Amino acid sequence: MNQVIEVLKNRRSIRRYKEEPISSEQIEQLKELMVLAPSAMNEQPWYFAFVQNFEKKYELCHLSGSEEAFYGAPLIVLAFYRKAALTPVVDTTFALSNLMNGATALGLGTCFIYNIKGLFDEHEELYSSFNIPEGYVCLGGVCVGVPDEEKEAPERKQDVFIDF
Repeated sequence: MNQVIEVLKNRRSIRRYKEEPISSEQIEQLKELMVLAPSAMNEQPWYFAFVQNFEKKYELCHLSGSEEAFYGAPLIVLAFYRKAALTPVVDTTFALSNLMNGATALGLGTCFIYNIKGLFDEHEELYSSFNIPEGYVCLGGVCVGVPDEEKEAPERKQDVFIDF
């Protein structure tokens, strides 16, 4: 089977990670894949914070009210979009999709965490704490790490298509 199709079929949301760091080479590969994502008029209206620092992860966990908010992942990628762009949410989501699929191809696991958006909405001081440029809004984040669980594919809905 085609390797790309294999990756797309095998990606899962992982909620348990090994205590292994992600190599700098893997991180650079993921960054490269993210910026290759399509965007309207090639605006690339995204901004990402790669958070491996314990204190920064603790700051987010503390504000979320849960020490397990990120499932023990060694890396949290925070995603932001520029409000003034044409289609910033869609474009930034494409970049996160590249991140998640690329991580799967590298043997890593991911899980999208929407609640991060709420933290930045409620605690606007986080924008300056994480050095996010003015005019950007948090979309969410993605946990990344070496999976410590194997998951079967859930059953997928098949009645979501119509042909004409």
